[in-house]
Amino acid sequence: MRTTNCPQRVKSKRVTTTIVLSIFTSACLFASPVWADSDATQPYSNTSVLDKAKALSAQGKHNDAFKLLKTIPKSESSYLAMITNLASIDLDDAEETADEAVGAFPNSAELHFLRGVIMGNQAQSSIFSALSYAEKSLNSFVKASQLEPTEIKYRKSLMSFYLVAPSIAGGDEKLALEQLKAIQDADPFEGTSSQVMFFRMSGQAEKAEEALVQAISTYPDEISFVFQLASFYAQEEKYVQAMPLFQKAANMPSPEFAINETTGESEDIFVRNASAKLNALYQIGRTAVLSEKNTAEGLAAMAKLQAAVEHSKLDNEQLPNMEWAKARIAELHIQSGDKKAASELLAKIAFEGNKDLKKQVKKLKKRL
Repeated sequence: MRTTNCPQRVKSKRVTTTIVLSIFTSACLFASPVWADSDATQPYSNTSVLDKAKALSAQGKHNDAFKLLKTIPKSESSYLAMITNLASIDLDDAEETADEAVGAFPNSAELHFLRGVIMGNQAQSSIFSALSYAEKSLNSFVKASQLEPTEIKYRKSLMSFYLVAPSIAGGDEKLALEQLKAIQDADPFEGTSSQVMFFRMSGQAEKAEEALVQAISTYPDEISFVFQLASFYAQEEKYVQAMPLFQKAANMPSPEFAINETTGESEDIFVRNASAKLNALYQIGRTAVLSEKNTAEGLAAMAKLQAAVEHSKLDNEQLPNMEWAKARIAELHIQSGDKKAASELLAKIAFEGNKDLKKQVKKLKKRL
């Protein structure tokens, strides 16, 4: 989960036809791949291929993963894996495969959900077809919720859509509130999380802050809520309030690693809190840069982050962007007067097509 790169708050509902879907369960769209359980009826070889493809995807080798997936018969699991990888390669191909997948498996809630995410991304990047894609996205999320009404992430996706989409594209705050109430009735923790999400996405900053403070009181061991409140203050440029909360999140006891016996994946509670803890370390460094204070603390936090990432059980997609971390460390070195260390580090940063990072590195080099 690359929390550092995902929008944390929506100040007001968009009034254009551009749709940006923010699904809180994954922090931002395609923050982590979607992998279904391997079909019990598949031959072992197919299951093995799915596992290998998953490993390649976790390493960011999406083209290699997709090529491997094409060698096995199409199933619900292979479709999910193919669409997820294609989303990182070519959204048009991902769209075509998602349409094919729901046609082949019309009763798969997860495929409809993933199609909704794809269409939401297409709407975000399209100008003339945004409304059409938004309609497809909404229909897919509705279908997923109808097929599995007890699955909370589908209701969260609907709530997100209703909150960020303009009314002409299906946005409706009352319908979003209906989804929130359904989530609250189904699961107290998810209801608390979704309430925070609702207030933030609907631009109710004061209520979001109050909800986060209450959430921390109700769930004192939940690192993610502490991290969210810190991020809230940081985005308001209230660094004096943000820094101690980031430090608190970074120093809270590490969650126990556990595997979900049903899915074979890491438990959500582990992923959510382990990711928040590591992102808190990153944010300590970033906040030290932005506030131009606590430089030593920022460097120490970044050093802890680099050490922790080497041994983390999280997938790459759930970790802070370590190339951006290097840029922040370089900036902290500049801030402390060590331009030599900054120069050496800037020379090692891999841009990988990231224009914003490239621009930031160029800007920092001018300060040397």
